[in-house]
Amino acid sequence: MALFASSYLIGDALYWYEGLEEDVQNDWSRLRPALLARFGRSGPPPTAASSTPVISAPAPPTTIPTPAAAPPTTRPRPLVRKGRLKVLNADGSLCGYSAESGDLVDGMCRTLSTGPDGALLISFIASPSGEPFEIQILDDPPNTRATDRLAVCWGGLAQNRWQSEVTSVASSCRFSSIASSKNWDIKKKVWAISNSGELSVDYPKPDGGTEGLQPFIRQSANYLYWLRSSRSNTRGFNPVRIVVEDVV
Repeated sequence: MALFASSYLIGDALYWYEGLEEDVQNDWSRLRPALLARFGRSGPPPTAASSTPVISAPAPPTTIPTPAAAPPTTRPRPLVRKGRLKVLNADGSLCGYSAESGDLVDGMCRTLSTGPDGALLISFIASPSGEPFEIQILDDPPNTRATDRLAVCWGGLAQNRWQSEVTSVASSCRFSSIASSKNWDIKKKVWAISNSGELSVDYPKPDGGTEGLQPFIRQSANYLYWLRSSRSNTRGFNPVRIVVEDVV
């Protein structure tokens, strides 16, 4: 015990300890009274009540704070977009803009304009759940009697015949013009858009599914068409991308 106690001595106490006789250093019964005589308190020893600090716990709050109200859950609002349909080549260069004028069939939207002037002006609300949506055509000047839709039709093919005609192609068109004058398979709620603004077509099938269509340019006529994504033979067609160029 004497050796253990001496290991805690520092400074003047250590020098004092080193000056003691060896038998005092090694005998705790003699070292203890020597320590008390040299370093003991001059006054009476403290009582347990005075030496032990008493820490009183704070009184509990009289009121319990109410938890913060949970933030209200809000459903994402559909985004109304207005713009033009820009057609890009596979390398990202500009091919043109989807237009209406210059076609052989009234109401078809297969031709391209070289710039924004003459391009179709459209508006749409993309579905938050990713379901196909409609695209409205904004006439200039505005048509006060009717609002037309940009649709997709299978030229020369009546109801559902496009499924068996594997080489058939679809086209963008005005719904009112084609539906009123042609017996062609035509749908308007077919459009889909990616997060990057790239447009595609999900054409409905009789079994409840959809057929994915991708845009191509026919090399011989420079017309814009929609071909099945599963079509393997695209000879004579160049793949393009259609993106929405927003306008204010």
